[in-house]
Amino acid sequence: MLISLSPQTRAALFATNPITSTGYISNFPSITLTVNYLTSIGTNNLSLGFNLHHDYERSTWLSRSALQQLGIDMNARMIRVFTHELEPCNSWNDATNTGTFNWQGVDSLIESIFDTGAQPLITAGFIDSSSILIPPGMDTNPATGLPYPDAFAAYCREWVRHFEQVGLPVKYYEVMNEAWYYFYPNWNWNQNRAQNFLSFFNECYDEMHAENDQILVGNDASLHRRFLDFWKANGGKLDFLSFHKYDCDNLSMADGTPLSRAESRYFISDSYYYGVNDARQLWGSNLPAISSEFNWAAFCSQGTDPRLQQVLGSVHLALALRMEILENVQYNIYYSFSSSRSWEVENKATGGFGFGMINQDDNQPWYPYYVQYLIGHNLAVGDTLVETSSSSSDVRILSWIHENTQNTLIISKIDETRILTVQGLTGQQNLFKIDDNVPYITPSIQTSQVDANSALVINGYAVILLQTR
Repeated sequence: MLISLSPQTRAALFATNPITSTGYISNFPSITLTVNYLTSIGTNNLSLGFNLHHDYERSTWLSRSALQQLGIDMNARMIRVFTHELEPCNSWNDATNTGTFNWQGVDSLIESIFDTGAQPLITAGFIDSSSILIPPGMDTNPATGLPYPDAFAAYCREWVRHFEQVGLPVKYYEVMNEAWYYFYPNWNWNQNRAQNFLSFFNECYDEMHAENDQILVGNDASLHRRFLDFWKANGGKLDFLSFHKYDCDNLSMADGTPLSRAESRYFISDSYYYGVNDARQLWGSNLPAISSEFNWAAFCSQGTDPRLQQVLGSVHLALALRMEILENVQYNIYYSFSSSRSWEVENKATGGFGFGMINQDDNQPWYPYYVQYLIGHNLAVGDTLVETSSSSSDVRILSWIHENTQNTLIISKIDETRILTVQGLTGQQNLFKIDDNVPYITPSIQTSQVDANSALVINGYAVILLQTR
């Protein structure tokens, strides 16, 4: 059963008119989906979350209860933030490895995250193609281009110490966002820089654990093949694997490539990246795995891709979440929670609505939020996954049992009509559907009741959840 929602959230999520989803049109291809609820294939360990990035996103999150409620309603369990955007350090002294701090803003945000039922992921330090963002007063070592390891390690330890002192149980940390810009610039591996970063990271890791040995520290480059091979061979330390998953390279890329990558990149090893389970095998430990940034695409110099907020973006997300569930990933952190058309204007770009899954202009969700809602609301850690199959790679299926309710997720990854027959389900089913029958500018979940023995007609990209009544 779906848990109860506020009237405002329910009105935003669900269409007012039911849909017609049954029938049979003989001249379209037919696909048989099979569910065997008597055979378990494992248990779910995935939880959902999102990034709170940029001042405008955090400030609106803190000031709008409606946005916080949307996070609660999708059952978000992790929210990622960046130290350089919260910067509590007013001035750092490298000579003494101490700084002056004002933690008020940090504590307010972290407390609000815990209040929603999520936990924070703190990313300390930020590297991009042109700069490294560190506390004011902290120097970089001219020999390495990185902060001095003892200084940055002491700074990271201050974060851990502070949360211990104020009783905020922060557990997850990353050291340096996207450090591959430093040691793997333009996909040219630099082993000397990799060694510099390894020494830097390990010192941070040791100082942070010396303050609290229960925390977990990782780095989001950890599924890069060259990185992990080097890390393992040279004594690098990691408590969890994390990775940034963006599958579309540019605005002109055809739909099929990102949809294919949704199911392969970071799940099936290739020449650039390890799959999650191959990385665990190399490491020799069943490390937790976190997709600490996820979206259709990462670029914005020409404007964000409008497809990421449309049905296609929700299909891409659903395909990736299905794989993360099957590959025992612990968290998917969507980048990012909310954005608006004004975000594009401020960044001198047009075409999309930023990277958010919520339209900040009116507090209303885009289609990817609905996928997060349907899955996050009806799938919990420990739920039993059951055996399924599909007669065609055009449509994917995943089934599980949540609170004695049978759930079946169906994802159409082809923009053509298909006739679906689902075997193994009986009786009436509640149907929740995302497709282009409702325009993405005013999106909503369509609802209906269907008989398990009736064929389902899908007219292109779609995400469907069936629940046994």
